[in-house]
Amino acid sequence: MLERLSEAFKIQRQFTENAAHELQTVGRDETIIVNALIDEVLADLEPLAQEKNIKLIGKCKDVNMVGSDILIYRLVYNLVENAIKYNHSGGQVIVEAYQKEKQVYLSVEDTGSGIPEELKERVFEPFFRVDKSRSRELGGVGLGLALVNEIVRVHDGSIAIRPNPSGGTIIEVQFAVNRTTA
Repeated sequence: MLERLSEAFKIQRQFTENAAHELQTVGRDETIIVNALIDEVLADLEPLAQEKNIKLIGKCKDVNMVGSDILIYRLVYNLVENAIKYNHSGGQVIVEAYQKEKQVYLSVEDTGSGIPEELKERVFEPFFRVDKSRSRELGGVGLGLALVNEIVRVHDGSIAIRPNPSGGTIIEVQFAVNRTTA
């Protein structure tokens, strides 16, 4: 049994290394209309939100940035999907994007249970799940936020998690100055 566990960890480690390499080879020089991309993500996830009785709200200014359209789409999709999955029925997800001082700011705010302070750094680890008891019913394998973190890294950005004062979590992403357009 120990040999099988060791082999499983080896496979997971190899997968993570391969994914990180693949992200490095994707071109990141496209002009992205962030508000349009967010509208697309919200439309794509509306059926899941309706199923869970979650209200999706977009508060986006006209924002452009330079990067990989497909990776930034995946970043926003993963953040919004998690915010829906780990929310309460009747809750809401607010996605905000704006540009300030040549920096792009993106935040996804939910009204779910939140992430315990001691686990905020661990949620970016591959295969980590905050609530292991609910994980099987919600699907996924614990790679969503690890992928988000890697996408932020290859775009020279930063990511932070903080509690939502009205309950839940706010995940904030900031992209480096040299990745934005005026």
